[in-house]
Amino acid sequence: MAEDAEQPSLTINTQYVKDHSFENPNAPTIYGAMRTDRPDINVSVEVTPTQLQDQVYEVVLGLRASAKVGETTAFMAELDYAAVISLAPGLSDEVRERLVMVEVPRHLFPFARAILADDTRDGGFPPLMMSPIDFAQLYLSRRAQAQASGSQGSGAQGGNGEAEANGQG
Repeated sequence: MAEDAEQPSLTINTQYVKDHSFENPNAPTIYGAMRTDRPDINVSVEVTPTQLQDQVYEVVLGLRASAKVGETTAFMAELDYAAVISLAPGLSDEVRERLVMVEVPRHLFPFARAILADDTRDGGFPPLMMSPIDFAQLYLSRRAQAQASGSQGSGAQGGNGEAEANGQG
């Protein structure tokens, strides 16, 4: 029994950048526009798990950020930051789903946030400092949305959860 208590429920085998892009389509003129007007920044978040084997999943945290000054695009950044994880055998579906949809993205987020902050800084803008995301609330909202529409929850078998956030840079 003590051996079971010591076995972790979740092991992150590796984490990596799966897809990544940054566009600064209106440089250098956008820098002058930003001296007088604040950009409107939009950020969206998506969690997409894929089952690879019985207890092994890839979980992708997708972050999309864009900024506009008026109708002019300042930047667009996209990042899919992923992990391959192993789950302990014998977990209930509910525990498995929470680990995949909440705990893994919670672990990945600080790394992904740092990459986007570096992108925007290296693109000539102030670093985009995203506020922490409550992945538990995101998961519960997505699940309630799925139940309200009469479909099953996204589950750890695949699917996604989405959230959008707006902010000022």
